[in-house]
Amino acid sequence: MINVEEFFIAIEQLHGYKNNGKKYIFYYDETNNYRKVRITEKGLNDFKVMFDNFTLGGIGFEKSKEKDTKELITSLKLQTGQELKSKTFFKGKNTFKDCIEHKKLNIILNWILNNAYVHYSDIDSIYFSVIDIVDSICNNSIAKYFPQDLIDSFKDELYGAIRSNFKLFLDICRKTDYPNVTNEKIKIFCKGLIDIINKEQEKYTTLELLKELIERFINYNDLIFLKDNEARIIMESFYSLRQQRCIIFRDSKHIFDKELVDEQKMNDEYMVLNNGNKLENYKFLDSKDEVNIQISDIIIYLIAKYLKFLTYYPNKNIDNTLKNLNKIGRENLIRLIQIINKSNEENTFFLETINSQKINLRRNLMNQHIENMLGIIYLSIQPIINSMPSQKPFL
Repeated sequence: MINVEEFFIAIEQLHGYKNNGKKYIFYYDETNNYRKVRITEKGLNDFKVMFDNFTLGGIGFEKSKEKDTKELITSLKLQTGQELKSKTFFKGKNTFKDCIEHKKLNIILNWILNNAYVHYSDIDSIYFSVIDIVDSICNNSIAKYFPQDLIDSFKDELYGAIRSNFKLFLDICRKTDYPNVTNEKIKIFCKGLIDIINKEQEKYTTLELLKELIERFINYNDLIFLKDNEARIIMESFYSLRQQRCIIFRDSKHIFDKELVDEQKMNDEYMVLNNGNKLENYKFLDSKDEVNIQISDIIIYLIAKYLKFLTYYPNKNIDNTLKNLNKIGRENLIRLIQIINKSNEENTFFLETINSQKINLRRNLMNQHIENMLGIIYLSIQPIINSMPSQKPFL
């Protein structure tokens, strides 16, 4: 059971969330859903998780302004009974350039720009693990006085060190059954982290302070967030992301694509209000029966490709890709960025990431660079946005 009020207050205090008083209806699909991210004897059950984030999201409307999709579907000229799905729509295209140059994508992006918002939660499963490690180590009388910026820096730098020494990290996880580190294995786990830090110490200055914390903590008897979990499972499922969206936008309606495991977990670990009533502002539907989930499938697939493009492509490759975009690809990219800007201005919590701060900074810088190269100015979407955004999208 999750107390909605307690969770909501924590979000307000930690992240500065402010309810704008509007009620929305959100439609969701996801991409790169690995269900369980599992540590195996050979490494991970799927190493693509290292570079392909799980991304949940889609389109949304103010409840009173939801638009009919008949005209959009007609203009796409789909075959009778054909479901709009990213795999068939993009025909297995894997690069961002291939996707953004799709001719019919222009129809969908223009419709979204004029009728809807986008929203998403983008999560790096490896970074998510680092959050629990650092929060466990910092759960003591010494670290409670540390500013949040320093703790976030610990997470960033340990994440970088773990990725650089990932084979060693997995060896430590197997030895200790991470993330179910029992008391007798805490020393082994902490010494393993120190070995990783020692390999990266010259690169990351604040790792020295984190190392000192771990050395002090090595004789403690508790890693609070690394116990009572399923052994060797980095990510059990992504249902908690769905719950978080339902709680943050608790006065809104949330329509998820059918996902049996997450639906069952949300029903079992239900959300409850202070008056004892359950928060039941969500439901799961088959995408075949809901066109807005199908549209969400297309846009969230594209957004995930764009985020990966911003994160991992070298600067030179990004510039070359932009220079070589055809006319439709250039126009589609402009529309995509305009949609993101419009959605961010409506509510910055529409766009959520669980990634290292360095990755978020790179994404924002590269997104700004792309806007400059494309000559995007906010005046170009004045008919859609009545005033200039006060904050850039937190990509």
